Amino acid sequence: MARETIIIKKLDDDRHHAHHGGGWKVAYADFMTAMMAFFLMLWILAASDEEKLRGLADYFTPSLSEAGGRGQGVLDGQVLGPDGVMSGTEGPKSEVQLPSFGQENPLAVFDSRLRDEAARETVIEYEPAPREGASIAETAAEVTPEQLEIERQRKQREARLEVLQDEIEQAIKARPDLEEYAGNLRFDRTPEGLRVQIVDREGRPMFASGSARIEDKTRDLIRIIGAAVVELPNPLAISGHTDAVPYASRAGYGNWELSADRANATRRILLDAGVHPARISRISGLADTAPLNVEDPEAPENRRISVLLEYPDPALTAAGD
Repeated sequence: MARETIIIKKLDDDRHHAHHGGGWKVAYADFMTAMMAFFLMLWILAASDEEKLRGLADYFTPSLSEAGGRGQGVLDGQVLGPDGVMSGTEGPKSEVQLPSFGQENPLAVFDSRLRDEAARETVIEYEPAPREGASIAETAAEVTPEQLEIERQRKQREARLEVLQDEIEQAIKARPDLEEYAGNLRFDRTPEGLRVQIVDREGRPMFASGSARIEDKTRDLIRIIGAAVVELPNPLAISGHTDAVPYASRAGYGNWELSADRANATRRILLDAGVHPARISRISGLADTAPLNVEDPEAPENRRISVLLEYPDPALTAAGD
């Protein structure tokens, strides 16, 4: 029986190997994307300050707060924005600084970091804030009972002087015939008390020219002042003033005598209004030595009568003791 011939054929294929597919390209692209994201994250971390990093960490930290917060660190359960806002740079402003990555100038961030480092080395001390409604004496470092009493008396004094001034102004407003003379009255708070001055105005003199005779409207104003202070125990000091125009109608009678006579005429009207004579502490005629208008010594407002309700500041009384 004849044998079968077995023929083995070897082929040398120089062509390229079979195609393995493109899966490696996808993997390589994913790797490059991940590396780019990684380096981007490193840049963000380097360009952000500590407070923003904490805000970012707390923003993505799962919250256990029932109030709906998203953080447990410095945010203490507070949300960065309303529901639906995913960017820390959107939404209404919050007391918590929201992250704004990628918007800063790197050089500006670097300068800011240098300033922050310098600020950390600076120690700032603040005095404690005063309590709401506390007086100056109560907020002092060392408060004595005497200081508290002076402060109480000062407030009481200011309140009484305010009531007295308001009473005089209201009494004048109640007189239609005196309404136009309200501008002739001046109120001054001084350390010695409340000074009420009746001054001359152009076209509305309070006294007859060169005379101590008081005009009717001036008399009414003085009576209103007397009625306002009649029940008070405080002493009254009256002084008369003239302008710098020389007075030479009679020999030996000048501005000194004229100012003293006008002050004394005012005293008599106050006594008629019910003021006790013992309350008049002094009568002074100052002529033109204390002008109201220093720039114009001959101005009409320098001719005036001053009634001082002596109610000294408690601090002056304490200093005198």
